[in-house]
This record gives sequence, structure tokens and C-alpha cells, in this order.
Amino acid sequence: MPIMEWSSDLDVGVERMNDEHKDILDLMNRISDAAENGQSGPPVIALVDQLAQVTIDHFHDEEAFMASINYEGLTTHKLIHQDLLKKYGEFADLIRADNGQLPHKFLMFLKLWLTAHIKGIDMKYSPKTPLRLAG
Repeated sequence: MPIMEWSSDLDVGVERMNDEHKDILDLMNRISDAAENGQSGPPVIALVDQLAQVTIDHFHDEEAFMASINYEGLTTHKLIHQDLLKKYGEFADLIRADNGQLPHKFLMFLKLWLTAHIKGIDMKYSPKTPLRLAG
């Protein structure tokens, strides 16, 4: 069962960021499917590592975009990205140590990331937002 399907409420109004968010969502859903199917081991660890790399690349691109539009919340957004990567890294370490077993808390973290970060925090830099709010 997917964590979430792409929908218009995830659309930040920036095609490149939307495409990268779709890639992140796809990987999260593949991880969720692996958990639902009881998969573990190297294939699951590879998915977790792939999501980490795609996310790092996306955060870099997103921060560059925010800088290009002089988004006043960039500093705070970078700190949020750092915190997300730290938490993700902690989960990834646990998953590796447990031979690719996916804890339920990890899947809930991924869902919260999508709902709180993309729908909430990322929307602040969206050209669709009347006033780009600091944050």
C-alpha cells in the first residue's frame, strides 16, 4: 500500500521541484511496498540508500532554487533539511544494522515528512502562495 499518491495538494508550482518530489514519493512508496511484502536484506537497504541520495540531491536543488528567488526563509529551511537528513540517517543506520528490516516508525516518519514538509514548509516558497512566508 502506498504511503501517499501524488496529488495537486503536493504541487509547489515549480516543475523541477515537483518532479523531484515525485521521485522521492515513488521511492517512499517502493519502500512501503517492500515493508508490506515482508522484504528485507540488501534490496531494501539499497532502496533506503537510494532515497537518501535522491533526497540529498533534491535538498541541494531546492536550496539553490530558494536562493535564486531570494526566499527569505532559506536559512530556516536549510536547518529543517539538516534535521530531516539527521533523522533519516539514524533510521537508515538502524535498518542497515537490522539487515534491512523496516520499522513501522520509519514508515510513519516518511509519511509525516511528505505531509508536513512538502504540503506545509515547501509550499511557503511556492509561486502559488500569495505571500511567500519566512520559515
